[in-house]
Amino acid sequence: MLEVWGNFLSFFNSLTGAGALVLIFESFFARRRQGRAFWGGLALWYLVTTFIQFSRWSETVSVLMAILLCLLNALAVILLYRARWDRALFVSVAAYALCSAPNYWTDLVVMRCLGLTRTQLVWNIPLYSTVFIARSLVSLALGWLVWRLHKPLPDNDAPPRVWVPLVTIFPLMTLVAFYGTYTQEQSQWRGILLVLEVVDVAALLLFDRLERSAMDREALVAANERARVQDENLQALSQAYATQRKLTHDFHACLATLSGLLEQGDVAQAQSYLEELKIRQAERILLVNSHNAAIDAVLNQKGYAAQKRGLDLRFRVNDLSALQLNAVDVTLVLGNLLDNAMEACAALPERDRWVEAEILYHAKGDPPSLSVSVVNPSRPVTVVDGQMTTTKPDPMLHGFGLQNVRDILARYGAEYTCFYEKGRFVFSADWPDRPPEQKPEKTPRS
Repeated sequence: MLEVWGNFLSFFNSLTGAGALVLIFESFFARRRQGRAFWGGLALWYLVTTFIQFSRWSETVSVLMAILLCLLNALAVILLYRARWDRALFVSVAAYALCSAPNYWTDLVVMRCLGLTRTQLVWNIPLYSTVFIARSLVSLALGWLVWRLHKPLPDNDAPPRVWVPLVTIFPLMTLVAFYGTYTQEQSQWRGILLVLEVVDVAALLLFDRLERSAMDREALVAANERARVQDENLQALSQAYATQRKLTHDFHACLATLSGLLEQGDVAQAQSYLEELKIRQAERILLVNSHNAAIDAVLNQKGYAAQKRGLDLRFRVNDLSALQLNAVDVTLVLGNLLDNAMEACAALPERDRWVEAEILYHAKGDPPSLSVSVVNPSRPVTVVDGQMTTTKPDPMLHGFGLQNVRDILARYGAEYTCFYEKGRFVFSADWPDRPPEQKPEKTPRS
């Protein structure tokens, strides 16, 4: 009977500990999986970690098993949640240390208050059972408290921070101190354990705030980039409007002149005037005419900018008048892609300064789609998981062009690829002509 009761207490402790860890994971990360895939993965993780915890290990191996549990927790977070490996490891280790701490400190407090030795506490079955259940509930309460007070970062797929892997040394040291105290009964470990647990909490809060600040700064830089591109597009539209008004005025004047010549019966002079007018108008015709005012404005503005910089910017477009995509999003994507392409080939020899841009609308698709492709020569670059490295002194201020493009395309569920091959950088996307996907609102916590 006593053995059955002990097994029940152990199961209760493992279940509450797992619940506390899941609550902390939920407070730091958004789920990657949903439904059966999530709960099935969670059940598999619980079974594996419970098997490791209930297996009998030597005192030397127990510390290694604790680290293995943390690695398994981090792996479960990566597979089930939207989390980077470094942040998953940091949170998993810190959470494990935080939820495991009551298993020792609750016993210590009770022994000090009642003046009992550990042997006396363990053999007092009613008291030890109460303490055992209490410390399990304390761990669950800590997880619930973190879940109530902390919300996941808006984006956990951001590039890794250099400092995050370094700070994982603190929770790892905490695990060593905790198991040293628990297995070896060395009093000198107690003070170290308390200090390291406080450091864990402080480090977790500090670096979480730093992460949020870094993301806010990146969002601000990205917003400034979007504002710059929108300002350029507005200027291009204003210039196109002014040009159109001037062409309209000139057109009326030319009609009046032709009308006068024909009224006078001077047909030869009228023909000569018309030929000269064709030559002059050819110099003022738009570089691109897709029948979409917003897209024509940005493409022509980039085309004239390329001419001034000695770049050969070649366009291939079709009729885009039926395009229903948000004009701001489309012009931001095209503007950023062309800016990046022109910047990349501006430093190359004159013969290699060219950019090919293809913007084609496919009306017969289901749904209709816009295919975008930009190709340009470039110096060697490294592309890893859609991220292009940079050699600029301040990487924070570089790369937001492509980042903006990726963010916009992701909202529409568009498929895209970019790669460097044989001296050329290629970016292509298949963009469904439909409203952007709305992210589901989070259910308020009760």
